[in-house]
Amino acid sequence: MIPVEIVTERLLLDLPVPGDADVVTRYCQDPLFEHLLTTPWPYTHAHAESFLSAYVPAGWASGSELTWAIRDERGGPLLGMISVREAQNEIGFWMGSAHRGAGRMSEAANAVCEWVLAGGIVGATTVFWRAVEGNLGSAKVARSSGFRRIEPVNPTVPTRDGGTLPAWYGVRESAIDPRAEASWNDLLEVRS
Repeated sequence: MIPVEIVTERLLLDLPVPGDADVVTRYCQDPLFEHLLTTPWPYTHAHAESFLSAYVPAGWASGSELTWAIRDERGGPLLGMISVREAQNEIGFWMGSAHRGAGRMSEAANAVCEWVLAGGIVGATTVFWRAVEGNLGSAKVARSSGFRRIEPVNPTVPTRDGGTLPAWYGVRESAIDPRAEASWNDLLEVRS
């Protein structure tokens, strides 16, 4: 698949490039990443270089994982990353700590979901989200992007060492389920 740019009101989602390696390295050393994400830990510049020069292009070429850089403008600095793994249309994302809290990730997630469900991934009727239990920031993004919280039989997420951790799940359809926002109440209203 050829990489696709997605433009929103405030953002440009484009192909991450090797020139983003220093910023990716810096962002991925955030202590939250150790506990809440599956990125390598400790995260090194070599991890970023391999991710940007091999993993991202291979994912687009095969269609297995489509990854975008989140930027405020063309040629602008990297703010975060967002991707969709095509096997289950599962969305994943992270934002550099300096750029959190302004709604950018929700805007990016909504745009990616709309692209996927409008035919960006042929035959996709849903987009799934999951995060390590306790990742409230990610859950808030999922809620504001129209995901409905679901509780599968075995709600886990794989860890970087091959194990699993308890996880939260959500699903988004092309028409946002009217029950979506309320499905988060027991999780987010008490903890927000």
